[in-house]
Amino acid sequence: MIPSKEIETFSISDSKYAKEMDAAAHAEQESGIWREFQQGSELALAKIFKLYAHNLFNYGRQITAHEDLVNDAIQDVFYQLIKSKHKISTANSIKYYLFSSFRRRLMRLLKQKRKMICEENIEKEGQFLMSIDPDYHSIQTMFTLDQKKVLEEACNQLPVRQREILSLYFFEGLSYKEIASVMDFSQVKSARKLLYRALDSLNTRLHKHKDILRILFVFVA
Repeated sequence: MIPSKEIETFSISDSKYAKEMDAAAHAEQESGIWREFQQGSELALAKIFKLYAHNLFNYGRQITAHEDLVNDAIQDVFYQLIKSKHKISTANSIKYYLFSSFRRRLMRLLKQKRKMICEENIEKEGQFLMSIDPDYHSIQTMFTLDQKKVLEEACNQLPVRQREILSLYFFEGLSYKEIASVMDFSQVKSARKLLYRALDSLNTRLHKHKDILRILFVFVA
């Protein structure tokens, strides 16, 4: 008889394998949608909006409470996407392009509205509060409702940049290279170091919840 702990390990490993397979299938699907979009398909544009608009809104709301600015930034990003569709490489992830463009645009709008002078003020305002949305997060199905609440509370005790990288890596599925670009790191290794620093901080705060930590560490590359 296989011990329950080993069964749990197999279950998590299977979930990681399934996630990798889903990611590969998603990348292929995304590439097809992108080709259709560049060929002028309005249906493909609608699919891109449906796939990512909610993610962008949730990400933006973690940065600022000003929903009007978040919506303006989303509209601006999709306008630029349509305008520049023939200039954007198909090798780039649509999600990475949207998140990178959206963050820059939202920061610009915030500065223009004098809601924030610089990025450091996000932390002073207590912004980028993690919100584990059950509708789309990539590893959310691994957690129970109670575990999500515990994880969310622990994440929101971390410094703002650590919260953001946890959100982008675990719940948006961006790579270290993509995160480095989105968060304006000069080197990819800086993103990796920050993620490990955030995980080390979580390890301290979640020492009584090793089940949550096991799930997170399975997905760390």
